[in-house]
Amino acid sequence: MNNEETIEILEALASGCSPKTGELIEDDSVLNERDVIRALQIAILNLKENNNSNPISSLIPEDEINQAIALFQSVSYNPSYSRLTHFFLRTKMFEYSALNVHPLYGKYNDQYSNVELHKIIKLHLINNGFSLSGKVNRSPDDQNWKNVPHFESPTFNKLSEMAVNQLKEKINEIGIIKTENLSDTIIKKRLDFPRANEPWSIKEKELLKKALEYTNDLELLVTCFQRSHGSLRSAGKKIIYAQQNINQRL
Repeated sequence: MNNEETIEILEALASGCSPKTGELIEDDSVLNERDVIRALQIAILNLKENNNSNPISSLIPEDEINQAIALFQSVSYNPSYSRLTHFFLRTKMFEYSALNVHPLYGKYNDQYSNVELHKIIKLHLINNGFSLSGKVNRSPDDQNWKNVPHFESPTFNKLSEMAVNQLKEKINEIGIIKTENLSDTIIKKRLDFPRANEPWSIKEKELLKKALEYTNDLELLVTCFQRSHGSLRSAGKKIIYAQQNINQRL
């Protein structure tokens, strides 16, 4: 087994999935313990360094970064990488008191430097469709994502039946926000695709990103995410394209 294969397995375990089937690891598993996850992520970082690859790895749980982003958005304050770094290191008092009293404020002030956190948070923002200033990336000029061949490649699916069912449950847990004042067109479309025209949440993008590592079966993804083929194809290609370009954009 080479370094690349080892890293791939460790990254799957660190993200809470079986490397072979994509099934979510049970909540009470030792692999879900905080210290174990951090140990796995540090091992990944060291392997990447030894492999002369870009040693960027999020040692802060993604859900904590997402919480911080949502907190900034709740007070209409762009979650830029600089502001998020100040937030986690407690190197700045914010004008919004909700930020200064949150449990995550200053949580990592004795664990990371500015440079380390900048890399971690830049990676997360880019990978989740944000610009480095914290705005949702909506650039109309960059259409290169359309050339990503993921769904045009031969169909594959490594998700087990259990993993598929877990994915469906996670999507259902997200719920549907956009339910009022729907046009007749959207109402009709939702008969076939219940989540049609629903905004893509960070959580849903995370689930899609993880699923894309195990399958390119568009019909299966449509069934799980309850969205149209076009919506799934576009969202999936954009996620893959962003991942492929992280290093050069950092």
